[in-house]
Amino acid sequence: MSPKALALALMIIFVSFTGGECYGELQMGFYRGKCGFLDVETIVASVVKAKFFGDPTIAAALIRMQFHDCFVNGCDASILLDGSSSEKTAPPNLSVRGYDVIDAVKDQVEKFCPGVVSCADIISMAIRDVVFLSGGGKYNVQTGRRDGFVSLASNVDLPSPTLSVAESIAAFARKGLTDTDMVYLLGTLNICLLLHIYLVTSTNSSTV
Repeated sequence: MSPKALALALMIIFVSFTGGECYGELQMGFYRGKCGFLDVETIVASVVKAKFFGDPTIAAALIRMQFHDCFVNGCDASILLDGSSSEKTAPPNLSVRGYDVIDAVKDQVEKFCPGVVSCADIISMAIRDVVFLSGGGKYNVQTGRRDGFVSLASNVDLPSPTLSVAESIAAFARKGLTDTDMVYLLGTLNICLLLHIYLVTSTNSSTV
């Protein structure tokens, strides 16, 4: 998959998750004018850029985070919530990382525009920015998502890598996704894994 195809796949598939109560009216430039003269997306991009150049592997980590978030109850950022039985504690999510990036972006946004920008939108905008910084295509992100306030490990039903093709298709169908969506998503996640391995080995070899 080419970088442009990767960007397109991310844009189409993550918008396709319709579970949960996380969506109002999504639109381009949802926050325009809601934070005075400040551009929310520029603030997000500046923090993400600094984090990316400190650790390029966050690109793959953030894409995986959003998949794990969206698959459960829609893209509502419920994976970010702490708690003894929250989604973070579910076995498939124990290796998810990138929370520090989203927290850093949220802290910066709150300084200038408190209580306005959702974490769900921050995740989506951050992924767009790391895809671009990784050499992928630039794509627009609709915003206006609402954050979820329910986060239970028992709700985490991510498809196991041991599922058969038929079982995987059924699992994605329960989320309103087609078999084509499944191929794009799983293919994108595999590319992210390879990108992560490449970036880790490149970084390690450059410091030897």
